[in-house]
Amino acid sequence: MLALAGAVAISSGCSASEAPFQVSLQTVQDVPVIQLESVTDKVVLTGFTVNRGNCTRTKVGGIYPLPLTFKFGDGVKLFAYLCKVKEVALTTDQGTFTYSFR
Repeated sequence: MLALAGAVAISSGCSASEAPFQVSLQTVQDVPVIQLESVTDKVVLTGFTVNRGNCTRTKVGGIYPLPLTFKFGDGVKLFAYLCKVKEVALTTDQGTFTYSFR
């Protein structure tokens, strides 16, 4: 079963229009899945934190080690086991961007 989460709010040191990722949250078989999609020509994801570090069982889908380099349109999924995702902070070569979910 697939369920979509509510709205996403973005905060960072830059304006929201400069955020390098479009982020969405879904639930697949009771596991929250955070979908990242690059909306910039090149961005390097160097780290991430879910729920301000309180969701430590979050894993990158596949066998991709960090850092990960994305081109426009590239994406990856983060699986947040045993968590109710409220926030994800993405650390990139362009700064840290925080996405909140309702």
